[in-house]
Parts: sequence; structure tokens; C-alpha cells
Amino acid sequence: MLKKIFNDRQLIVVLLFALIVRLFFMWIYPDQNFPDAVAYKTIGQEIFSGQIITNNTYMPLYPIWSYLTGGGSIQILMDIFISVASVWLVFSLSLLLFENRFSALLSSAISALYPHFLFYSVSGLTEVFYTFLLLFSFLLFYRKKFIIAIIISVIAILVRPTLDFLNPILIVLFVGFVHSSGWRSVVKYLGIYFITYVVLLSPWWMHQYQKYGEFIRLNLADGIVLYSGNNPLNKTGGGIVGTDVDMSSFDNEKNPVIRNNKMKTAAIEYIVSNPGHFIELAGLKFSRFWRLWPHTQHYQQWYVVAASLLSYGVILFLAIGFVFRNAGMYLRRIAPIFVLFGYLTLVHMVTIGSIRYRFPLEPFLIIFSGYFFVDILKKYKLLNCVKNKKSYNSHHKPY
Repeated sequence: MLKKIFNDRQLIVVLLFALIVRLFFMWIYPDQNFPDAVAYKTIGQEIFSGQIITNNTYMPLYPIWSYLTGGGSIQILMDIFISVASVWLVFSLSLLLFENRFSALLSSAISALYPHFLFYSVSGLTEVFYTFLLLFSFLLFYRKKFIIAIIISVIAILVRPTLDFLNPILIVLFVGFVHSSGWRSVVKYLGIYFITYVVLLSPWWMHQYQKYGEFIRLNLADGIVLYSGNNPLNKTGGGIVGTDVDMSSFDNEKNPVIRNNKMKTAAIEYIVSNPGHFIELAGLKFSRFWRLWPHTQHYQQWYVVAASLLSYGVILFLAIGFVFRNAGMYLRRIAPIFVLFGYLTLVHMVTIGSIRYRFPLEPFLIIFSGYFFVDILKKYKLLNCVKNKKSYNSHHKPY
């Protein structure tokens, strides 16, 4: 694999350019000191000092990564390398899906410059690491490397548990639908997934049992995000404490497991009692999830809005064009990607909407938009050739 990359001069140029752009962005862009990034460092230190993790809402793998990379500039540099590797994954997925080298190079070149890739590569957040694992698992599934793909997909849960329910469905789709391997293979790889899931998550389960005195499969974030998005205070579909949600009514409950369960119960009761407002909020969350520029007031500067419109806005427009023009031809092949889009959109229509949670889908949008653009380009070039040929024949009639 590495030999193929190094022998591909055009791809090497794109990857080197992606690296240089990210290093330059790291140099000019100030550290945002996101609360999540600070929390990851703290959790990493607690894990490696043998302590029980005090935080209840994060999974352990990215904090481990943060600790092992030393935090600070070294961690950001490692995230930059992962971001560059994701540019290669975009190229590889595009080439595998559509067998068009030009569109694969175009998609990777867009990814090299894409503002959201640049931003998250230096943020110290989970986005780049998680998206790399997601793209890598999809590439492996497409290449029929099912066991390695399963391992990567379970590892991704230890970074962010969003796809916990979707992973078995993806296995069914890839094994049984995309590759038509038969139901026996589907059952076989679902069994391998279950065993891998138990083996890789067992250390986390032991930690959780030691911490809470009962079995906690993932974390205690589901009650928070569900209540944040479904409560009387929420009018925008977001999850900002003090604006969209007030957690103070749960402060008296000191047991974090019981508090999380109470939040889930309160959210479900609110949804059942207020179905109209729930549907209205779901629409607002959909809009926030697919919004063309950030909702947060901190990122409303004209240049941020312009950069988002000229990058994500154009990519989304072209990707929609792909759906209407090209998707039918490749429907069997890209079905798992469409299911991923629908699943993540639905999850955040029920919980809270934010463009941050959309980021793992954007590399796929880039792949679709790159192919659509090249396909349109080929069409109009072909039309021009036909027109020129007709014009030539009309002016050069045989005697």
C-alpha cells in the first residue's frame, strides 16, 4: 500500500500540500482551548495514573491518544498527520467507488484545502481521529477486509459511541448487499463483530463497573444530550446550557447513573406530552445539522461565513447534484453511505443539532461532489466535441 502511494507522484503532491497547509494553519491559528480538549487531557492523565475517571460523559480512546502524544503541539501534529492520512482515504474511497482517477484526485485536493478539515486538525477534539477511523473502516469493508474493518469500527466506538447501533446494520449491508456474500457470511461476520465488541470493550466495562458498581456499556452522555434537545427551555434545537437547557433540577441527585436515567425519563415524558414541539425542534435540529455556516455567535465573522459557504456550501450543492444525477447508477455500492447519512441525521434530529456532529459525513460529500463535477465536465466536453464535429462536417462537405 505504501509503495503504491510513493509511486503515485500526483497523490504525493496532494498529500504534501495537505501537510504544508495544515502546518501553516497550526502556526497562524490560535489555540481555542475548547473545554472538551481540556477534559480529554485530564481523563488521559487519570487513566495513566491508575485513577478512576472523574468525567462521566466521554469515551476513553481519544484521551488515551491525547496522553500518549503528550498533549499540546505534539498532539496537534499527530492529529495533522491523521488528517493528511484522511485525505488519502478520501482519494482511495473515491477511486474504489467510481473508478475515476481524476475525480479521486479532485476529491483529495479539495480535502487538502477544506476549511473544516483544517480547523479540526488543530482543535484537539475527537473529530479528525474519529473520522479517520470511520473512513478507514468503510474502505476496508469495500475491499472485503471484513475482520479488520470490524475491529476498526469497534475501536471507533471507544472514541465516540454514536454508531454503536448502526455498526451491525453496516455489516449486513456491506457483506450481504454490497458484496452479495450470502446470509451465512452475514451471520458469520455479525458473530465476529459481537466477539470483537466484547473483547475490545471489556476493559472499559470493568472500569465502569468499578466506578459505578453496575454494568454501564458506554457512558452517561445519552441522558444529557436527549434532555438537552427535548425540554421546555429549548427553542432552537441546540444544546447550550443556560440557553437551550437548564440542568439545575437534577443537581440534587448525586448518583450519576440515576441522574442520567432521570434525564432520559424527563426527555421522553416531554416528547410524549409535547409531540408538536418535538416535531418542530426536529426540523430546527435538521437545519442546524446541515446549516451552511456555524450557528454559534463566536463564529459569525464574515470571513468564517464566506469560507463555509464557498467550501461546504458548494460541496453540498454538488453532492445534491450527484444524488439526482449519479446515485441511481451506484446505488448498491453507496447504500451504506446513504444509510450512514440518514442515521446520523436522525440521531441528531432527536438529540441536539450541531455542524460539529456532521463533520464525519463531509468527506463523503466531497467524494460525491468531486465525481459529479467531473461527470458534468465530461458531459459538456463531449457535447462540445459533438458540436465541433457537426460544424466541421457542415463546412467540409464531400464533393
